[in-house]
Parts: sequence; structure tokens; C-alpha cells
Amino acid sequence: MYISSLAVLALATVSVSAQQLCNGYAEFCNKHYNSLTYLLTHNAYGYVANPASNQACPIPTQLTDGVRGLKLSAIRSSNATTAGTDANSIQLCHTSCTILNGGSAVDTLTKITEWVKANPNEVVTIMWNNLGNFTPTAFEAAYNASGLTDYVHTQAYGNLTWPTLGEMISSGKRVVNFVDEGTDTHQVAWLLPEWDFCFETPYNNKNESSFSCTIDRPTEPNDPTESLYIMNHFLYGTLRLGALEIEIPQKGTANVTNGNSSLLAQAQQCKSTFGRQPTFLEIDFYNKGNTLEIAAALNNVSYTRPSQLQCDVYEATASTGGSGSSSDASTLMYSSTVLLSLVATVFFTYMSTFSKNLFDVLGDGEVPRPAAPVKEEAAPVVIDKKNVAKINKDGIDQKIFHLAARASKG
Repeated sequence: MYISSLAVLALATVSVSAQQLCNGYAEFCNKHYNSLTYLLTHNAYGYVANPASNQACPIPTQLTDGVRGLKLSAIRSSNATTAGTDANSIQLCHTSCTILNGGSAVDTLTKITEWVKANPNEVVTIMWNNLGNFTPTAFEAAYNASGLTDYVHTQAYGNLTWPTLGEMISSGKRVVNFVDEGTDTHQVAWLLPEWDFCFETPYNNKNESSFSCTIDRPTEPNDPTESLYIMNHFLYGTLRLGALEIEIPQKGTANVTNGNSSLLAQAQQCKSTFGRQPTFLEIDFYNKGNTLEIAAALNNVSYTRPSQLQCDVYEATASTGGSGSSSDASTLMYSSTVLLSLVATVFFTYMSTFSKNLFDVLGDGEVPRPAAPVKEEAAPVVIDKKNVAKINKDGIDQKIFHLAARASKG
């Protein structure tokens, strides 16, 4: 009897020690990918000291703290000779690389690869805003260069039945990738068309009362009862520089925006509206408020917050002279603001040489620019509405009009 009891105890000990965790919880291993809620960091690459930053710490730190979804924006590099196909030409930028440049996609994907490799029981999602209109093969080249291709999950087009986290982890294919525009699953099968698998709530929110649970994109989801869905929950304020308005994340109110009265309240409302919990909570400054607790509550598990998140440690160190001294941070913040002012000044100085009714100009096809009233200008600029997205002056090469409708999401 004594030996038998020891054997049972030994077996129980082995069972507990060998218990697999999936995204931190044994309960998740038998859960289908689409049945859980994940924190998705909006513009995850944007963490430097800059008014346009949406996060406070690097992507590996975000993942270590418990973030499992990363929203990235792909924009063409200004010095790329083959911007449509060269992996190194994909930059991670906030609307424009002049405003916030998060570096090359390959560098960031390499860091994600290193983290994924070091954490074999984790499933991660990457969502791309393809603002640079890159081809699927350009993304594929960036993933190949970073090594992340070894971990990508391929979901058959139109198949809304997802594997469990345990199955994805066992297969090793545990990084899910979506792109909002420009996919072709015949070319790159694992680069999934976001709007064929997901829908999202409105993202252009300026105050707490504007959050809602209506479907914003796409206007007609394939199957809203089965699709994954993104609940956008971040706020933008407006920075005015002359006539230019730039949308700026609202870090000062993030503790409220990411708290129970706001983030959890919207999640509960959307759960009631759509009959199931959000798949992704897209947020700014995830280390503010209680985002991780809210995600855990929606997943019916408990979360014990450490005394400090790694992001808090990073942020504190950066502000007190560690890896980024306070003077460095202040200098970078000041430089960024000055740069924004300079961009605004140069841009609107140039634009003032156009007809006072710019919208009429844009709608009339080819219209010559009036001669400048003070100094002699170069040959008149011809506006072709097929190429009106591009204005190149004094080193500024930005797709202002093409990006305008998507700027706040970028």
C-alpha cells in the first residue's frame, strides 16, 4: 500500500510538471484560436520618445508582458530602389516615415522570430496595414530574411474553423499573419486577407463616448457570426501645426481608456452585440490601465499582475538614464516636435503656391500651378489625378492624399 501510494504520488508529480501551457495557461491548449481574446498593440513598433508613438516599449518586451497580437504598418522606404519587391524597402512608419520611423520590417521581424523561438508554447498574431501597397512576395522576402517563415501558420482560404492553440504549438506553426490589402493566397498562402477572416469596429475615436460595437470594415463581412473581430479601443487627439492637423495618441488618458469603465465596458457591449467576445483588443499603451486583467477575464482565467510589467521597467529606465537617458529622451522628443513643425511649414509653404481652391484643382485633371508671386519657380507642376498621391518637393516624398483616408489607422 505504501509503495502504491508513492507510485501514485510520483505519477501525479510527473503529470503536473509535464503539463503543457499554451499562451500561459493549460486551459488554453484545447481552446480554438478563434475562441480566445488577445491583446493587440496598435502600431506596436512605435515606442520611441515621439508624440506619434502608440506604445512605451519595444516589441519583445510587449510579448514578454503578455501581448499576443502586433499591428504593424508597412510603408515604402524613401531610398529604396525596388520598393515594391525588396524586403529591406519595407519600413515600419506611422503614416509617414518623416513623422515616426520604426526601422525596417526585417529588423522587427527578426526580433519577433527570436522571441518566438525562445518561447515555444506561444501563439502570436501579426496584422499589417499595407500602406505602401507591397506585393505578397515583398512580405514573403522580409519574413524569409528574418527567419519567421519557419513559424507561420497557413489557414486555408475561406476556412473559419481554426485549430486549437495546442495543435498550433505542436505543429510549430504558431504565427498567424493578416494583411489588410494586396494579398494573394495563390502566391503566399500564409499571408491571409484580413477582411476575409476578420471585421473590426470603428477606429477613428476622439473621446470615450465614441467607442461602439458597429462593424466598420469591411462593410459586408463574409460571415460575421464566425469571423474573428477586432475591437478598436484607442483615442486620438489632434496636434495643430499651422493649418496641418496631426492625430496624436492620448497617453495621458490611457489609464482610463484601458480600464474597466472603458475597455471592459466596450468588450462586454460587443460580446452582447456579436454573441461572443472580441478576438482582439486593439489598444495603445497596453501597460496603462488593466488591459491584461481584462483580457484574462474575457478568457475566464485569472491574471496576477507582477509588481512591475517589463514595459514599466523599460519606461522607467529610459526616463531616468538607463538604456535611454532622460536627456536623450527629452532631446529626441524635442527633435521630433521640431521636425513635425518643419515638415508642416515646408509642406504648406509649397502648397500655398497652388490654387486657393485645391480640391477644384484635384478634381479637374491636369491644371498648371500658378506662378509664385514673389520668387521665380521652376516649370509649372502638372497635377495628374492618377498620380496625385505623390508630391515631391524639398526632399518630402509622401503619399499624402493616398494615405489620408487611412492615416489615423496607420
